[in-house]
Order: sequence, then structure tokens, then C-alpha cells
Amino acid sequence: MPSTTRVLIRPEHVTDYVDIAALHARAFGNRTTEPLIVALHRSRRAFDPELSLVAEIDGRLVGHVLFSPHQIRLLGSTVPAVNLAPIAVEPAYQGQGIGGQLINEGHMIAASKGYLVSFLLGHPTYYPRFGYQTHAYGSSHLLLPLEEPSQEPLEVRSPAEEDVPALCELWQHEEQGVDMALFPGRDLLDWLSPHPAIQARVYLHSGTLVGYTRIHQNQPTHPRFFLARDAETARAMVSTIAKKLKTQAQDLLFTLPFHPLSASAQALGKATCQSWEAAMACELGPSPLPDYLAQVRAEQHPIGRPLWPTLFDLDE
Repeated sequence: MPSTTRVLIRPEHVTDYVDIAALHARAFGNRTTEPLIVALHRSRRAFDPELSLVAEIDGRLVGHVLFSPHQIRLLGSTVPAVNLAPIAVEPAYQGQGIGGQLINEGHMIAASKGYLVSFLLGHPTYYPRFGYQTHAYGSSHLLLPLEEPSQEPLEVRSPAEEDVPALCELWQHEEQGVDMALFPGRDLLDWLSPHPAIQARVYLHSGTLVGYTRIHQNQPTHPRFFLARDAETARAMVSTIAKKLKTQAQDLLFTLPFHPLSASAQALGKATCQSWEAAMACELGPSPLPDYLAQVRAEQHPIGRPLWPTLFDLDE
């Protein structure tokens, strides 16, 4: 049996990139999604190589974990956090505690850098041993029927570099009240999808940016990401989307990822939430997380939900 007595945990080096990619491919059934996600993380401004950790045994790379920095919203505050994803251990070395060593070391480093929360989607019987609490967040949606498409659709185009400040303001307006909301970022690539079937679009009215969506071509009425200046704009956006579809207007029902605390939600209808057992969070330092979870479990506060960053579009 392989031995774990000489495990070295250290930050990744540029020379590790090829071995890390191959390790993730082997650990995840020879698929390319995880290696691509890791590579895309390295293009983020917030990426920190000291939070991308490898495990070595006798000079051989046998494990890798990535903690990606984010800003999340909790009870009205912006909280520095990390997302644990992905993690991989060489199949021949699994079940020997290497993953746990990577997680514990990552927690210590993240905490020393001032990150207060770590969150992930993962196996609910594995991660709680490292302090993660299940049902920490989930998903939400609002059903919006379309009776008749607008006669004056909004202007639609791909996002451009000059749109980023307005997109950040739009996110702040729509999402600042939503717990576990993830700030997308201040770079153009934070708003463009790497998935060829998922299109990112901005919506303009009289030259002013008023909306943003990311939509999979096979789910045109179920946007993955939806930001609107207000409820009227949201209706105009779905009307604009509907004009490009051949379905009759009376048959269209849009499922929008609004949360009950999204700025536009109350004027559009009832947004509902669903928690996930696999959606977990762990406190790394004093934060609003315990109060938030206590309020959610006492049914005094709706469960939070993130709209996932563009690089996770590759999970489709």
C-alpha cells in the first residue's frame, strides 16, 4: 500500500500545472472539466497561488486542492471568503487522509490571510468533519409568465470592457441583500462565459446598460444569471428574449434566479428558496455566518443562494 508518512503539503508552482491537470483528470474519471476550471481560476485577479495546494509523496504529486477567494454577502455585510473547489487525490492514494491534510492546511492559510468563511458543494458525510455545516445555502427562483412580448425590445449585445463598472453597480443594486451572493469581479472575463453554449448578454435602454444575463442555448427561458435595474426592466428583458423564440407568448414561462431579497423580486411575484444538503459553509474566523445559519434554521430568514461565477459554467 502507498504510504502517507512523507506527505509534503505546499503551494503550487508553475511547473506543477501539467501534473495538477493530469491528476484532476484521473481523479474525476478522465474528464477535462476540473483541469479547465483550475486553469481558469488562475486567470482571475483574485487568484492566490498560496491557496492552491499540492500534496507530494517522495517527490510525486498525489493531491491538489484549490481555495478561491471571493467576496460574499452575509446579513448585510461583505465577508471575505474562499470557495473550496476542486479537490483531487490520486486514486491509488485515496482513503489515506491526504485530502484532509490539504483541507486543514488550506483552512489555516486562508484564515491567516483574513478569510472568514469557506464554502463548497460536496459530499455531506465527508466535509462536516472539517467544520462544514450542511444546508448553508441553496437555490431560488421566481416564475414569470409572459403574456405578450413588448413591441420595443431592448438593445442586446455581448458585454464589453467598458460595461464592467455598470455591471458591478447593477450587481450591487440587485444582489446586495441576498445572503451568500458572490460578487462576480471587476474584469471582463468575470462576465463572459467560457462555455460555448452559454451566452452572456447586456441589455440597454436608450444607450444605458439596464440588464445582464447568462443563458444556455438549450434553456432560453431559464437564465443562469439575471440582473435587472428594476422590475419593469426585468419584464422588458424577458420580453426581448421571447421575441427571439418561436414559441407562442402564452406558452412562455420564465424561471428567473431571483431571491426573495433580490431588489426586483417583490414587484415581480413570489420567489421561492430551496436549501441543499451538499451546500456547506465553515467559519474560519469571527463572521456573521453563525448568526445567519441560526436565523435560517429558526425560519427567521430565507436561505441564501449564490449565482455562480462564469468559470463554473463548465460544470454544465
